[in-house]
Amino acid sequence: EEDVIVNITEKGEKKEPFFSFLGDSILGAGKLILIITATVIAFVSLAALINQLFSLTGFHWLTLENIFGVIMFPFAWLLGFSAEDAFRLARFMGTKLVTNEFVVMGEVSKSIMAGKGVFANEHARAVLTIFLTSFANFGTLGMIIGTFKGLVNKEKNDYISSRVPYMLISGILVSLLSAATAGLFIW
Repeated sequence: EEDVIVNITEKGEKKEPFFSFLGDSILGAGKLILIITATVIAFVSLAALINQLFSLTGFHWLTLENIFGVIMFPFAWLLGFSAEDAFRLARFMGTKLVTNEFVVMGEVSKSIMAGKGVFANEHARAVLTIFLTSFANFGTLGMIIGTFKGLVNKEKNDYISSRVPYMLISGILVSLLSAATAGLFIW
């Protein structure tokens, strides 16, 4: 017979060995990283596919970014910008909602640093930066659902998935409120 060493806690429960716990944690983290990476790629690719399908209509201005830009326009205008500047900012906000914050940051970082166009004033830079640094977009919600799918049972995941529109709307509203609050102090 082999003698098995079992760690017993004071309460009499079996204690998981450290390296077993470490291995399980590493495997779990790796699984989550793969889920997150796959969902980001899938959502950005899906947005690109939808934009390609829209381009088949012959209206090259018809993109998800522009559609969400039009939806975000009244909010950008209410943040205190002229109609022209509000539409430029709303397009960036729409792009962020469709893809993610890193795509837009890559697009506007040079303009922000140079202070060109709408970014000539600090107010616009602050408002857009605050709005972009939130995680309210389709890709992030996909990551959340994908991560929960790996962590919880199907019933709980379905419950969370059924509330995605509410999560997106509340995230957008919080982002707008944060951007408006920051914009009040930097005018």
